[in-house]
Amino acid sequence: MVQLTGGVFLTGLALTLGANAIVIGVLAALPLAAKVSQLVLSWWIERAGRWRRWSIASGAIARVALIAVPILVLAPGPAALRLTMLACVVGVSALAGAVFELSFLTWLAELIPEPLRGVFWGKRGRNAGVVGTVASILAAIRLDRSPTTSSSQIGFAIVFGAGAVLGLIGILFLRHLPRPRRRETRTAPLDLVTALRAPIHDKNYRTMLIFSAWWSFASGYMAPFYMVYMLRTLGLSFLAVTLLTTITNSIMALTQTRWGTLGDHFGTKPVLRIGSYLIACTPVLWLISAPSRIWPVVLVEVLSGLGWSAYHVSLSNLALKLAPDESRPSYLGAFGAFSGLAEGAAPLVSGALLTILAPTATPSLGGFRTMMIVQLVLFGIATALPQWIHEPRGRPVGHLIRVLARFQAMDSSRPVSLVFEYGYTHLARVADLIAREFPRDAEPI
Repeated sequence: MVQLTGGVFLTGLALTLGANAIVIGVLAALPLAAKVSQLVLSWWIERAGRWRRWSIASGAIARVALIAVPILVLAPGPAALRLTMLACVVGVSALAGAVFELSFLTWLAELIPEPLRGVFWGKRGRNAGVVGTVASILAAIRLDRSPTTSSSQIGFAIVFGAGAVLGLIGILFLRHLPRPRRRETRTAPLDLVTALRAPIHDKNYRTMLIFSAWWSFASGYMAPFYMVYMLRTLGLSFLAVTLLTTITNSIMALTQTRWGTLGDHFGTKPVLRIGSYLIACTPVLWLISAPSRIWPVVLVEVLSGLGWSAYHVSLSNLALKLAPDESRPSYLGAFGAFSGLAEGAAPLVSGALLTILAPTATPSLGGFRTMMIVQLVLFGIATALPQWIHEPRGRPVGHLIRVLARFQAMDSSRPVSLVFEYGYTHLARVADLIAREFPRDAEPI
């Protein structure tokens, strides 16, 4: 459902209806800005026993709303009106999705013990990645067979309708998940102001919120416009774009379980930092791409697969780990609101900037490159912020790299691995230097 009703397909539908950069930014911002509602929703569902009920109900509403998209696409009328209605439908679905995300995370936190969460999120991401990849390729093949605007709109109606139906089928599976183990709240009910203040007054969690917000703004700044860049500036087809993103999804599916296992052993923060370093390198490769030079995009997808795999499997787990059990919904609500507001504002800012830099329907290569440089700077600042987040029982990123290197070098039948261990050791030193983390067991730098 997520793959078929968002990303390249939502951007492609907007372009087919004649949307400009600002409209594309608004459509990308709505699902993220809706997370601000989690601040109040967290207080509403604070008491135990409501998580399962709210997850199923809000998930059903979000998916039913998406059924209206095919109707809007095929309905007669001016494109501006249909784009406005599309934004309204996406907004309703996003608001219900924000309720679902918060209640679902709280529900699963009650069901899954902390030592197993990394492995669980890894396997869940792997399975979702495989299914999403297959669905995206099939949808892209269908859309590339549509030579005219009218046939393209029919294709988008089919894709979004299929996504909505599959999402509703997913609700049937949710109904089979067990109820939370905890039936009563551990603390007395909090008033709204106290519930909202708690995560802000927690210094460690406040640092986590700042990092999440900054990173969300940096990543959301160009997220919808990379699709426009590939479709319009590089001249790639829907199938080509989907196959490129399939590289990312496939790598994420293959590596998320491994990252989750490492997070359970060494802590989620070092895995999160490794992922952020890899993602921060991608704007450099975007900068050297051009209509006659597509190969850097392939490297972008490879790095993105490794980086986002580590990032996604760690961030939610870290947010759960740092949130106290007795007020977890309030903390998760603040986490979703801060990151959602920042990521929702990002495409609005970048859409306005892109319109100023390139007011034409097809933005220029120079305009895109200016925005890529800005994103590179934002990512560089974001990678330094986690050094001030304290994770209980977490280890520095360099320690993780060193242990893995020595484990690989223990095989006496492969003496060449000792050479790689030497390289890994210096890589760990560089990682510690960048992260400002110097563990006691590290070699002197």
